[in-house]
Amino acid sequence: MKHFVLFITALLSLFLLQTVSSAQQIADSGISGAISPEPETISDITLEYNIENAIIKGFVASGMNDFPVQLGAFRRRINAQAFLNEVREYIDRNAIMVDEDGFFKVRISKSPIPGKISGKGKEVIEETQQVAQNRININSPGTFQEIVTGAGTAETKNDTGLLSDNIITEQAVAVTPAEILFLNEDNPWLKRIDYFGKSISFVNSLIATIAFSITTMLVLLIVILLNRRRMEKEEKLRQYLLEKYQGLILDYLFSNANPDDFRPIASDTFRRQVLIDQMIDVSINLKGEEEKKLLSLYKHLGLDRDSVRRARDKRWHKKIKGFRELAFMNIRDANEEIYKALNSSNDILRMEAQIALVRLGDENSFEFLSHLTRPFSLWEQISLHEMIIQHDIPVPPFKQWLKSENTTVAMFALRMIREFKQNDAEDDVRETIMHPEPEVKKLAIQVAGDMEMRSTLGTMKRMYKDQDYGICLEIVKAMGKMPDLSMMGFLTLVLDKEDDVQLQIEATKAIENNGEEGVKALVKLMKSEYKNYNIIVRHVLDRRIY
Repeated sequence: MKHFVLFITALLSLFLLQTVSSAQQIADSGISGAISPEPETISDITLEYNIENAIIKGFVASGMNDFPVQLGAFRRRINAQAFLNEVREYIDRNAIMVDEDGFFKVRISKSPIPGKISGKGKEVIEETQQVAQNRININSPGTFQEIVTGAGTAETKNDTGLLSDNIITEQAVAVTPAEILFLNEDNPWLKRIDYFGKSISFVNSLIATIAFSITTMLVLLIVILLNRRRMEKEEKLRQYLLEKYQGLILDYLFSNANPDDFRPIASDTFRRQVLIDQMIDVSINLKGEEEKKLLSLYKHLGLDRDSVRRARDKRWHKKIKGFRELAFMNIRDANEEIYKALNSSNDILRMEAQIALVRLGDENSFEFLSHLTRPFSLWEQISLHEMIIQHDIPVPPFKQWLKSENTTVAMFALRMIREFKQNDAEDDVRETIMHPEPEVKKLAIQVAGDMEMRSTLGTMKRMYKDQDYGICLEIVKAMGKMPDLSMMGFLTLVLDKEDDVQLQIEATKAIENNGEEGVKALVKLMKSEYKNYNIIVRHVLDRRIY
């Protein structure tokens, strides 16, 4: 039905165009198909047209018109190209395709008879037909190449010298390697791809992105490899210099080496840093005169200025390196900068500042605790305790920080009191048991029980009824660690009145820890009226369990 309608439309168009005598120009403005209008006359040459009857898949089309007839219009070029190939097989290969008004239109061109044309006009027509024949052969199925047609103008003059109408012919243009490599609208690799109306620039952008990514990856790979090679060379040189400088330092400390022998080393930045690192390593095992002699060499070479400059650097990793160097060499010129880092938001920088101040402290190595406002983490507390043990740092009376507004500092002081057996802090610990913070209060009760601070028993007994479960459990456990007969009545009441099994078990253990008197009290409780705690008492008194 579609072909029949197109055929009828063609016949009506041919009939209407018979009265028109001037040539019309056909534009092909958007695709590789050529613009191919042809003149009616060339100078004094008369063109005769004979459109024979043609059969298009069962439909007959005939006409004697001198002008093109439109057979169909398509929104998609691929459909128009398929219809054009079919039309060319039946209408003497004179059909063309035009991009016009947003449609791809298929039209039948004029059909001159070469035998009745002479002169230049005949040459032009023959050339046009040859170009059309070449285009059809190239566009045949199974080939990837397409002729990109352009507009060529042939100008002729008649006997009077007047310029005739322009004849625009289709010319075959060879596809260059650049057109194949770069994806543009005329690239032959994309002719059979349907992009659903997408711009070809999107594909170009994807290719450019992929190319850029690959190039970037290669550049980064080269940079990484070169940097790795540089670092390996520096590490080898560093190991060589460390061994060399260690020998020089030992010769200086235990022989009569001259400090000026180190001047050439200290003139180079890299070697200067290696020398500092080696001097710090040696200083760890030095005491007395040798330590002072090494410090004198450090200052003589101006290395202390490098350490102070690093401690005042804005970069946190540089600050840490400067803090360590100053701490090991016992140089206090940048203490104010270290104090500023005490409350830094950087956890590593804060911990390094604490360690440096402990090493650089004069009479009280832990004076920084009075200036610490940030939370004092458990890891930092463990690190400082380990440093005290390893470096035999004098231990201050930690009871002075039990009233610190920083609860983590107060808890650290409680742990150090227990660790170093500072029994003289009993009164301060008793006051800390009433601390408003539950965590500090619980730890103070544990410390009092571990150190058997019996003066705290009365305080614990009075505060028991107003505390939450966790605090109550710690109070009963602490009473079990420091048995006192005066507390047996209180513990019996806990066993009888409390419903929590864990509290009853801990109270029973605390009563038993009072020795023979405690055991008698428990046996008496078992023989009395049945209570739900009898099984708990039997469990605690069973020697096979404990």
